[in-house]
Amino acid sequence: MTTLNQNDTTKTAREIIENHPVYARILADSFGGVIYNVANRDTYDTTGTLELIALWETMPDYQRDSCNGILTGAMNFITGN
Repeated sequence: MTTLNQNDTTKTAREIIENHPVYARILADSFGGVIYNVANRDTYDTTGTLELIALWETMPDYQRDSCNGILTGAMNFITGN
């Protein structure tokens, strides 16, 4: 489990998400973000997934919009969007 330090000003939410072990596993399972297997959605660490969603939700829309398609796709995948 990754410790989420929301007071860490040295990293952005995006950087924390991109370095999170659950995000890395999603990318590995999805062939680098090409194919997200819906059957895998509930197999990821719940705490880690909730951390990612919390970080994603702290980002303003303009920051989310500036993320690459792989990151956006992974977040849509775990949030069910």
